[in-house]
Amino acid sequence: MGMRLEGSKIKNIVNTNIRSEGLIKGVIQVPADGNPIIMLSDHGTIGGYPKIGVVATVDYDKLVQIPSGSKIRFKEIKLSDAETLFKLYEMETNNLILQI
Repeated sequence: MGMRLEGSKIKNIVNTNIRSEGLIKGVIQVPADGNPIIMLSDHGTIGGYPKIGVVATVDYDKLVQIPSGSKIRFKEIKLSDAETLFKLYEMETNNLILQI
């Protein structure tokens, strides 16, 4: 369902009890304990924790292969950059498939 992260707590400056809303794969939620949760492929359809970002689709496969206890760093990117990276990823994947 999700990947729980540990480390420096993220302090919530607003109410942590928000109205439930739809979730997507890769969204990062922050529950009241301050330890973020990244929603994975079998996540629920709705959630009521504040959301601080979404893992770029191009990085999702890498994320789910990270061994437990590994360090993860996040970097904010523009949507247009995420789209460009995904297009390159698709091209590389298709080239690999054609070589099989």
